[in-house]
Amino acid sequence: MNEDLLNRLLPRFRKQMRFVPFGPEGQLRLSQSRVAIVGVGALGSVIAERMVRAGVGFVRLIDRDWVELDNLPRQTLYTEGDVEARTPKAIAAEAHLRKIDAHVVLEAEVEDLTFRNVERLLGDVDIVMDGSDNFEVRFLINDFANEHSTPWVHGGCLGASGQVMLIVPQRTPCFRCLIPDLPQPGSQESCDTAGVLGPAVSVVASWQCVEAIRYLCGAWKAEESSMLAIDVWSGELRKIRLQGLMQGERCPSCRGDRSFLNGQRGSSTVVLCGRDSIQVQPESSASIELELLAKRLAGFGNVIVHPFFIRAEEVASNRTESQSEKRLVITVFRDGRAVIGGTTDEKVARAVYAKWVGC
Repeated sequence: MNEDLLNRLLPRFRKQMRFVPFGPEGQLRLSQSRVAIVGVGALGSVIAERMVRAGVGFVRLIDRDWVELDNLPRQTLYTEGDVEARTPKAIAAEAHLRKIDAHVVLEAEVEDLTFRNVERLLGDVDIVMDGSDNFEVRFLINDFANEHSTPWVHGGCLGASGQVMLIVPQRTPCFRCLIPDLPQPGSQESCDTAGVLGPAVSVVASWQCVEAIRYLCGAWKAEESSMLAIDVWSGELRKIRLQGLMQGERCPSCRGDRSFLNGQRGSSTVVLCGRDSIQVQPESSASIELELLAKRLAGFGNVIVHPFFIRAEEVASNRTESQSEKRLVITVFRDGRAVIGGTTDEKVARAVYAKWVGC
């Protein structure tokens, strides 16, 4: 046991270490663990804070989005100051978390997780935490996890209910053992249509952290693997045993299908949950000079240049009589990814992107 490290950890974590199933050995393991959080919105912001406060050694924060006012009821790390500055969530999360524990190594990535960058962003961690809001990202994480034998903790929350499942490749069912393919468009509720309660998010995210901590400190046992289904409104909690649910050759990912990991599947546009917006991902990553793009977008509307992205709001003179009164807003990141606000029509979003960004 590393006595010097333990002595440094003891003043902060003495009460956590007194929990016998965890103990000093668990704290030491946690302090040397590396975690990636995919999405630091509702679930992810709670996960990030809890894992940092627990003493994880390294946390990578991956998020494509920025902080908005209607995030604040459930995304616990952020403030009105972050909203006013339109700070990317990964950057805002990093700044707040550094004030909690300066010893934790934090790495903020203002990116959308795709097949192009998944190896770089997830390839050097011990566990992946799911804070995402769409199935394509989860299928991508699942492909990556099965390819590299990397454990990950799935979590989902909608309304007042949610579910949590630790997935350990070859030892538990994978995500596609339970959900073999993407749901049909429009078949699933979203936080925009069904709403979501902040306390439900916190419960689900906290349970995700418990599962991760149990695994990282060596207390997890495969024969105990289960999915937890929670409804905070009714107070119901169900534990579903997973060992009999492995599909083996019947599961596409377990039998070697890596179509999400190799880019054969997955859309290049994504409707953002709870937002009247479309994300457009270029075919290949780019390195955009935001200052030069600002000059081009001046013809589109009012432009604001941020250190991490550029935002242009359409002026009324650009709209035709056939268009609605809602103005479009283009937000372009340095890697070429863009969010087109004010529409849920993919054709409109692609056309705007092609005309004004053009890469």
